[in-house]
Amino acid sequence: MGANKLSDPWIVLLGTLLYSAGSAIFYLMPPYLAFLGGRLSLDPGQLGTLAAAESAAIGVASLFGPLWIDRIDRRFAMGFAALVCIGGNLASGLLGGFGAILACRVVIGLLGEGVFYTACCAVLTQARNVDRAFGIALTVAVIYGALVTGSSPFLVRLFPAVGPMSGLILIGAAVLPFVFMFDRLKPAAEVRTQAQVDAPRGGTGIAFVALLGQALWYGAPGAFWTFVEQVATDKGVPTSTAEFAVSAGEMAGLLGGVAATILGDRWGRFWPIVSATAGLVIPAILFQMSTGAFALALFLGIFYIFWNYGTVYQMSFTASMDWTGRATVMIPAAQVFGLSFGPYAAGELIVGHGDGAVTVSTVVFALSGLALYFVCFARQRRIGLAAV
Repeated sequence: MGANKLSDPWIVLLGTLLYSAGSAIFYLMPPYLAFLGGRLSLDPGQLGTLAAAESAAIGVASLFGPLWIDRIDRRFAMGFAALVCIGGNLASGLLGGFGAILACRVVIGLLGEGVFYTACCAVLTQARNVDRAFGIALTVAVIYGALVTGSSPFLVRLFPAVGPMSGLILIGAAVLPFVFMFDRLKPAAEVRTQAQVDAPRGGTGIAFVALLGQALWYGAPGAFWTFVEQVATDKGVPTSTAEFAVSAGEMAGLLGGVAATILGDRWGRFWPIVSATAGLVIPAILFQMSTGAFALALFLGIFYIFWNYGTVYQMSFTASMDWTGRATVMIPAAQVFGLSFGPYAAGELIVGHGDGAVTVSTVVFALSGLALYFVCFARQRRIGLAAV
């Protein structure tokens, strides 16, 4: 294999490792926050600040991705990011003050996880079947997150200093042996599908509209998932049952990534995104109208399945439309913005309107994002890119 000749299986493997290393913190947030909160006696406000700051740092790294993704030696960037994740998570287990922990987590998000998550989008775009590649990466990331979350009590006993953060250290270290591969990849700005080469220019504008669509669409799971336990307990579901249902829903979500992996682009991207939106809206409405633990688990599972399923096709659609590579590397920023703004908007509405505001926020965000995708697909057909 010469320069720029990395084979497809290695592209998918590298992209999957980066995706898992960059997004693992989102899946491990509950045990990670519980571990730090118990060790340092942090209050809920401080824990929320830690989560928000690290997530925002990942988004900032992605937002500025177009400025560095092809300007910095990617082997150096990935190697440095791996060392930041390893050293930063080790340091998080040794530091004793909230301010020091907060600064450490921001650095990890900005220079470690954010670099990984941004780079994975540029790498997976170079796979032959982009939809299937994103589906594989998401599925592996969910499985890894579930395994580490489920084994967190054991990890706390085995590694008392870092606990579940050992899972973040492990996946960061797993990237290091593959850093050399980056010199065999094309720069993000040089990746083109044949349809893009043959068709009139104009895809970049569509890609940025799709980014905004994904940011709005992600406000729906952000609002629903953040407050679903609160709504369930207000309906009389025991807290322990609600927590179990949420965990079961996360595991069921694997089916969404698996479905996208199996189907690839067989049905295009329009109908998967439409059906995924319905898979968010309908369960959210039915959940609001129902009572009982079974309904909670059922609708949460459906919701999470379609969240993952839609995510794969939204990411691949942006990548397929992006002429420059700039929009593709900003996908994590769009996701982080939605996951942050959705809970904020829903939380403000709950104060004055009660738990029903969660459902309303979920529906409004999901349909608003879908509306922008309708604009994207209409424009796609108009400029001759209907086959993409």
